[in-house]
Amino acid sequence: MKKTLIVSLAALALVLAGCGNQAENQTQATSSDKVSTSHKKQAQPKKASSTSSSSSVSSQSSSEASSSQAQSSATTSSAPDYSGQVRISATQNLQRLGQFNYLLKYNLGKEIVLPNNPGYNDESKKLNVWYESDGNNYSIHYSQAASGQDFNANSLRDVTDYAVFTKKTYGSASEAQAEINYQTAAMTQGLPKVNLGYGIIGTIDSGAGQKYLHWNEGRWSLGVHAVAVNGEDPVPTARKVVELLEQYYLPAPDNYGSGSFSVASSSGQQAPTLKWQAGNSVYSLEAKDLTVLVRMASTVK
Repeated sequence: MKKTLIVSLAALALVLAGCGNQAENQTQATSSDKVSTSHKKQAQPKKASSTSSSSSVSSQSSSEASSSQAQSSATTSSAPDYSGQVRISATQNLQRLGQFNYLLKYNLGKEIVLPNNPGYNDESKKLNVWYESDGNNYSIHYSQAASGQDFNANSLRDVTDYAVFTKKTYGSASEAQAEINYQTAAMTQGLPKVNLGYGIIGTIDSGAGQKYLHWNEGRWSLGVHAVAVNGEDPVPTARKVVELLEQYYLPAPDNYGSGSFSVASSSGQQAPTLKWQAGNSVYSLEAKDLTVLVRMASTVK
């Protein structure tokens, strides 16, 4: 048994080294990968060239894993956890994410969905990842540092995350759907309207020193909260979200998805968050930066 585990670990290390060598030769994606499209929010996530490099890393890693009996068996619920036992060889963030995703699928199951873009392009801020899981649920934490750390390094638990991706499983699809804060356009009828651009009309509900701006796009219900007594206006933030969604497709929920945002100047507000239902599960992605959030969400697959 001990000899088998040593062989498995050695094989895994060789696979990751191969991923790193290939990843070093790939061209880093830049912000020029953005492609404007028409408003079709029920479509599948847009595949920008920045994600294709990561996909090729993950695809090769997956095919290599399937050729090894030890690695393919590790995708079951009884898979050993190799967190921190294998070093990440890639230096570029997109390729680092590809190797992190390979290890996450190795430990959690090859069928899981994950963001395939770190959401930012600054290579001076190295991407680091750690996760926690209880089987049907998992939480993946993304952070930045001057130097890259190994996968799931213990020190990362004391670092502030810039984004967190979670999956929570419920007893039924109806229970999962109930966790989505979805509002229909009919619920906001009669409220003052505001033009958010690109043919999107929102409504503003004001009261008790607060303002809530809401609009619908496809299966998504989106809203911005502003503290009116502090002089905050939700319209600029809402227009920025609408503009981002012209460039990036959000995942298509089974039934409903919701986005919650706050005006940037608000203190103590929840980070921008996107939630969507997939069967009995709810996926959630939150990030401190609005652009990072939408870019990451558009590559979840």
